[in-house]
Amino acid sequence: MTEIRTVIPEDIDVYLDSLVRTGPFASKAELVRAALVAFVSTAGPMPRDFDRENIVAPDGRIYQLEYAREGSMRGSPGVGVAYNGGAVLVGTTSLPSKLERKIEKIKRLGHRVAMLISGIVSDARMLENHVRRADPKTTDELAERLVEFYWEHTIDRRKRPLCAALLVASALGDGVRLLQFDPSGAVVEANAAAIGQDNKRVTEFLEKRYRRGSAEAAERFALEALGKPESYEIVHVTS
Repeated sequence: MTEIRTVIPEDIDVYLDSLVRTGPFASKAELVRAALVAFVSTAGPMPRDFDRENIVAPDGRIYQLEYAREGSMRGSPGVGVAYNGGAVLVGTTSLPSKLERKIEKIKRLGHRVAMLISGIVSDARMLENHVRRADPKTTDELAERLVEFYWEHTIDRRKRPLCAALLVASALGDGVRLLQFDPSGAVVEANAAAIGQDNKRVTEFLEKRYRRGSAEAAERFALEALGKPESYEIVHVTS
């Protein structure tokens, strides 16, 4: 057991002596040890080495990434649906007060790329600005630039994982592709996908009901998957 030595004021020492004489503790050291145990139990578990930085834990998990993933799922839900000749992104939005301007849920990066975000807005803005600076010429290059940016924020001790998930509709190159990005940098190409709150339920709906069809049908399907929200944004990307 590690030994800890400390100097305490005389009046506190007298008080501890009185507690030992009248209480269940055999010594002041035992009393202090019990107080420390009670404090730790109240404060919760102390951070472990692999919980402070982006380090792989013994069980193979990276806790900082899991925290970032949870943060990305706190955003309002959004859906992307591919159809013949294009893809539609639909994001639910909150109704602003008279004093506020509605924050865009979907960002257009030119006429051939649109990005639907979920999570911390400032993190998503960093991703958006990175893509604009990179100026990718193909969808594969766009995906590579985003994956690299996510990865840099995972391994750099001066940074933290980005709490933002993305749905990207891209017409860079041949045809329109719908890509889903996770805070870990994992990217999946999909016919339909959901991010944000309640994404598991929405994803199950998409998996059961998806059929590739027209732009109008895809738009109706996306709104139905989101429960026909009162306020939303829609952006189409076509080839």
